[in-house]
Amino acid sequence: MSLILVPVWLLLQVQPGNDTEPVHAGNPVYVDAIRSGLHADGATIRFPSPILKDGLDANQQHAALLKLSGSKRALADLLRDSVTAPFLLKVRDQKMTDATVRIVDLWFVVRGDLASLDPVEVASQARGKEVEAGNMRFASRLLTDDELKPRGKSSHRGRDLSRWFVHLEGRLLDRIAVEATNEAVATRTEESIVIAGRTDPAFDSDTTLANQWRTLGQDGQAGSWQPFRGGLSYAKISRLKQPPGSLLVEFHGAFSEPEAWFQGNPILRSKFAPIAQDQIRKLRRELLKNGPNSAPPAPNAR
Repeated sequence: MSLILVPVWLLLQVQPGNDTEPVHAGNPVYVDAIRSGLHADGATIRFPSPILKDGLDANQQHAALLKLSGSKRALADLLRDSVTAPFLLKVRDQKMTDATVRIVDLWFVVRGDLASLDPVEVASQARGKEVEAGNMRFASRLLTDDELKPRGKSSHRGRDLSRWFVHLEGRLLDRIAVEATNEAVATRTEESIVIAGRTDPAFDSDTTLANQWRTLGQDGQAGSWQPFRGGLSYAKISRLKQPPGSLLVEFHGAFSEPEAWFQGNPILRSKFAPIAQDQIRKLRRELLKNGPNSAPPAPNAR
């Protein structure tokens, strides 16, 4: 899923269990997220397990979603078949010595066919094309096997598990340039897809694909490149029993924002909600347009 929703996440104070679905337990980045978490300055940011596990019946799914939403009315609104249906976004920060870790949780519902979703295909279509949101620009491209092999890395595309590497270049508020090389692993079952990604430290000092950032001066003079720690995230897309054709997208992640970017001020954090809204609505419109037989949206899908 090409939700380049700039990291938006909250740490729910829940310890993950050991009941990860067998297929998804084979996703090393996902397992790392919920069992080990993100390490920064001696602190550990652990991620919650997803609220929906494979194998739940309609009543069990409904109970989990009701607990998340807080009320029947809020749940009905969350499940509404509309481009403008709400999403749930929770954000918190954890202060470190020279950085602030932004931690985000995000949940929303879309209408779509789980079987037709192909994360690797979406990643391969990016090809350096810029995406703009909230006065920020991002461009990503899939790394080729010729680029990965000399670095001791490899990609894989399979029915149940796929692995790929993406190099991301971003420009934040015309003040910061950032680059990162991320490893992504996707696993699939009949009921869900998990896509997990992390900034790969093996590229920290790479000559052309390094994890790094620098300031962009107003006079056109750029600062020197500095190391970028990056982040860790996962998304789980689960097929809902009710309403038919609905998918719950659940995202958890964290990234390290250097103090030098905005002196710890929540300038970037303030962009999370509008970017999430913009990208979620764009995704819903794309799913409507590319749905079976390109059927017109329902009367309330606006």
